Amino acid sequence: MDEMDLRRLTIGDAAEMMRRGALSPVELAEATLERIDKLQPVFHAFVTVTAAHALERARQAEREMRKGRTRGPLHGVPYTLKEVIATRGVRTIFGDADRTAYVPTQDSTINALLEAAGAVLIGKVVSEVGHSHDQPVSCRSAWSTDMSPGTSSSGSGSAVAASLGLFSIGTDTAGSVRHPASNSNLVGLKATFGRISRMGVWPVSWSVDTPGPLTRTVADNAIVLGVLGAHDPADPASIVEPPGDYLAGIDDGVDGVTIGVPADDWVWRDMLSEEEEMLVRRAIAVLGDLGATVREIELPRGAEARSSAVPTLFEPPARDRDPAAAEHADAWRYSLESTRQAIVDGFDDYLEAVRRRAFIRQEVESALRDVDVIAMPTGSSFGDRWDAKTATIRGRVVQTRSRGTYRNLLAAVCGHPALSVPCGFGLGGISPVGLMLHGRANSEALLYRVAYAYEQATGWHRMVPPL
Repeated sequence: MDEMDLRRLTIGDAAEMMRRGALSPVELAEATLERIDKLQPVFHAFVTVTAAHALERARQAEREMRKGRTRGPLHGVPYTLKEVIATRGVRTIFGDADRTAYVPTQDSTINALLEAAGAVLIGKVVSEVGHSHDQPVSCRSAWSTDMSPGTSSSGSGSAVAASLGLFSIGTDTAGSVRHPASNSNLVGLKATFGRISRMGVWPVSWSVDTPGPLTRTVADNAIVLGVLGAHDPADPASIVEPPGDYLAGIDDGVDGVTIGVPADDWVWRDMLSEEEEMLVRRAIAVLGDLGATVREIELPRGAEARSSAVPTLFEPPARDRDPAAAEHADAWRYSLESTRQAIVDGFDDYLEAVRRRAFIRQEVESALRDVDVIAMPTGSSFGDRWDAKTATIRGRVVQTRSRGTYRNLLAAVCGHPALSVPCGFGLGGISPVGLMLHGRANSEALLYRVAYAYEQATGWHRMVPPL
């Protein structure tokens, strides 16, 4: 494994090479750890590197493969987890740097499923959850050390883009998987609410939070969801369905698919630069060239998504604290701040937010009766420095840390799946841009199919950072 190989390696490539014996899990783990040693001082993506655990797991995978036992496409593949996802025996600080001593005695369902699939945990990565909006981003973009990798799953975006693990699992409340995916030239999925278990995942909002994978390619993302999309009785919101095969039909193309493009100003102007708009509209035109029907739709209530979601982000007093974090919940500063805010806001504000969310969901689901997929720009912080507090967009000064939420919250408050796929670079080729595809509940397979058609026609996923 030389460095160039690792930079371009996908989950599918690694699985095939290990199946043929051309690559061993130990070689892959060692190469990844060596790269982490080299690049962690530059990008600051990791909170904890689990080197000993990773090598032990890799050796186990290698022994199993030699005996002909294959656990699936993630067997022997190194991955990272956002620091709000509990890992048994590995410290989990839930995004709070002051909590350095907490070691869970119970795994999150996510990590348990990945371990059962034979994947190799290489470390826990930075989470911006709990950080105030005036704080700088903790880690750096693999595309430029001056730029933000996106929040709040910033460590996940930085790590995968820099090839410090082949995939990462982040969490998405207001776009926190899709935002770093867009900023980092990655594919990021916010799954249907309940598709991926939250047991052992620290929730900012119990009614909105959804974990999701960040990967280099669409097919890789589909592979990871095929492992994680399992019913979990420990999560009362979990969808009662078995995992799907999201690779089936992924290459069927977009003939017969209708793409809805919102005409509303809140989608295109409020938090989006002219260059981003040009790149995303160009990407949507490619889908039309590939055979999809592209038509305008209107989603005026979508402009209310952000304001309707804010009160629901303060749900700690009402949430069911999972056993993986209960003993330390009261010591977490962000939990206390959120609880205080929930008490100040009161039930009336919360109920009004829930009511407005219902209207928004109704509008979007009505639109999705006439179109199959909604396409728009992914909410991101395009071109922002890692320490920037504000940015100027079309002559308007806006807060950098939250500007991606205006578009990303639409899928979040609806509980629908949304996928960000790379669609180009701006600012002279150093700042990635994402196209977001939003679908009906449980339509992840269709989103992957549309995204795969675009990805294969354009090849943005083949671009790697100059590391």
